Amino acid sequence: MRVTGLELTNFRNLTAASLVPCEGVNVIFGENAQGKTNLLEAIWLCSGGRSFRGSRESQMIQFQQEAFRVGLSFADREREQQIWYQSAGGDRKKIQLNGVPLRTSSELAGEFLSVIFHPGDLSIVQEGPAARRTFLDNAISQIKPIYAKYLAQYNSVLEQRGALLRQLAQTGKKAGLLEIWDEQLARMGTAISIFRQDYLQKLSRVSSKIYGGFSGFEEEFSLCYESSVFPAGTPLEIYDDALIQQYWTSLQESLETDIRMRSTTRGIHRDDMDLKVNGLSARLYGSQGQQRSCAIALKLGEAALLREITGENPVILLDDVMSELDQGRQDYLLNRIKGFQVFITCCDVVGPLRMEQGKVFRVTAGQVEEISLEDLAEQPATL
Repeated sequence: MRVTGLELTNFRNLTAASLVPCEGVNVIFGENAQGKTNLLEAIWLCSGGRSFRGSRESQMIQFQQEAFRVGLSFADREREQQIWYQSAGGDRKKIQLNGVPLRTSSELAGEFLSVIFHPGDLSIVQEGPAARRTFLDNAISQIKPIYAKYLAQYNSVLEQRGALLRQLAQTGKKAGLLEIWDEQLARMGTAISIFRQDYLQKLSRVSSKIYGGFSGFEEEFSLCYESSVFPAGTPLEIYDDALIQQYWTSLQESLETDIRMRSTTRGIHRDDMDLKVNGLSARLYGSQGQQRSCAIALKLGEAALLREITGENPVILLDDVMSELDQGRQDYLLNRIKGFQVFITCCDVVGPLRMEQGKVFRVTAGQVEEISLEDLAEQPATL
């Protein structure tokens, strides 16, 4: 899968911008606040996801304009396709896929596949378990839509159980529905745990290879699933009554603590994944460069798994990825990612000058200009 053309109208500071990328690496460079990330945001929007900046669509409309428009042409293994995405904010949007109107942007999910890394993704490594669970849930949902359904149902039951726990803490009387919620949590939580374990085992395999290449095989990267219910080493492979019973028993064992805390203290909503570099916690002991490398390896691993499972190469979007990476790691991103179309934003020309092949685009005050590698090499001091 690859983007063959992008056209933007009144999208943030991009009044009228277009680009025709190559099939390999496309570097978008320019000073801060010129519009580089806006290009990636527009591409990501066409995958059916929300803004990775956390913005509302009304905030993406250029000042004093009524709506923005994104036109994305892309090719998969079978044909050329086109997405038109127009939004005036809120529910006032018109989306078409190959001329066919769509009701919501979520219907684009699975049609145009992409993976995004942005500076906020460093939270996967640097912050608490919630950020890692969010990454895991989003990644699995892309390839297993049923997973998102299970997760939504689990969270709904979890909320109901929490309300009953608060009632128990106040009245001291046992609520009759608690057993029903526990049984449902055990069934859904077990299924979700199996999905997560399976995905992380596969992700560990591909991400460790990517990190190895990234570090010149001087560092070793690993990750594993940390369940708050199942002890380490529990084979989470087959969904059966024994695993469900184990999950249910864990809920019963923590009931007194749950009542005191007025929340469910065990379950998939408390789980984590452990990221290590050379056997040490990347969060606690990793350098900033190592932490950034871990996050990038996870994202590139996510892309590799999407390719394995769907048969399509997702488009890789890497925003502000070069900072805090040494020359060898930058070279890997620019020249060693094969088989994927990649878009990389950066602030200076040093990175693009090391490209062996690809395309370079300079963004200045919302204007996008393609620059050949030859011209870039001849006049770097003026750029």
